[in-house]
Amino acid sequence: MRMKRFALALCAATPLLAHAQEPQIPTFTAEVDMVSVAVAVVDDDGNFVTNLTADQFTLYEDGKNQEIHIFAAGLEESWVELPPDVKDDLSGRQVIGLIVDTSGSMEDDMRLVREAAIKFLTNIPKTEKLFIMDFDENIRISHYSSDDQRLISHRIYAMESEGWTALYDAVATFLERVYYLDGRKTLVLFSDGVDSRSTLGVGEVFEMVKLSNVTMHSIHFTSGSRNASRLFEQGRFLRRLARETGGSYAVGRSLEQIDEFYDKILEELFSQYSLGYVSSNLKHDGKYRKIKVEVSVEDVKVRHRRGYYGPQPPATNH
Repeated sequence: MRMKRFALALCAATPLLAHAQEPQIPTFTAEVDMVSVAVAVVDDDGNFVTNLTADQFTLYEDGKNQEIHIFAAGLEESWVELPPDVKDDLSGRQVIGLIVDTSGSMEDDMRLVREAAIKFLTNIPKTEKLFIMDFDENIRISHYSSDDQRLISHRIYAMESEGWTALYDAVATFLERVYYLDGRKTLVLFSDGVDSRSTLGVGEVFEMVKLSNVTMHSIHFTSGSRNASRLFEQGRFLRRLARETGGSYAVGRSLEQIDEFYDKILEELFSQYSLGYVSSNLKHDGKYRKIKVEVSVEDVKVRHRRGYYGPQPPATNH
């Protein structure tokens, strides 16, 4: 789906690593045909519910019931337990991104971050569209195939913690980089949630989030802090990213905890339902449209992106 025209100058333009290219000014167009919504359904124990049928879903846009034209269910068995050759066959087109905060405030967590990043990247589905970004006040983004394990390991172990933090700019840069790519898009973000140097504000970042079709999962690193009020405040941006995009949020205090979170992310990639509909709203007004999906099953939670921008008004010639 192509969305609203949106122009935004991204700030952090320093020489990037091999395979990388500098961020361009995003120009997003406004043509909406089929609206696609990836939906995760989980029970009270956090297990994915994978045996639902199309007639158990109801989808609303701005409170109005929409006819679901396309329905696809995910795997009924556990992705984690599948043999490697079966996983490769099922992977299809995936766009996967990892953003790593390597600013000075992450210094105490960097060893855990490197180990966690390596572990995640060696277990992701097979893809030719793997993006790794690290940032401080500068942003470095690289493009790999998931088969490039040696290059990926070198990239991760070379990361050092220093400098200020351009967290908002980093997220915006990633969204711009993958906007026009085909395939299901998943981003995992490692950060302490603190921003000290971005040129973009929170509101501008979430405008781009609303334009995107990326599911974002945030892992909040805390340097061992147990100050609940401080951690809540620092995690606000990370939690909102997950909530707006239908992703998930976790605190990363140990590799064991992070491993469990990874398993859930990988499970979700292949347990999601894909819904497609053509909006009954024919207006070309460029306004944000809220999406809500319900299922006729008790004691479950439904996660999905919260909405999208409708088509822009046609350009007028003066």
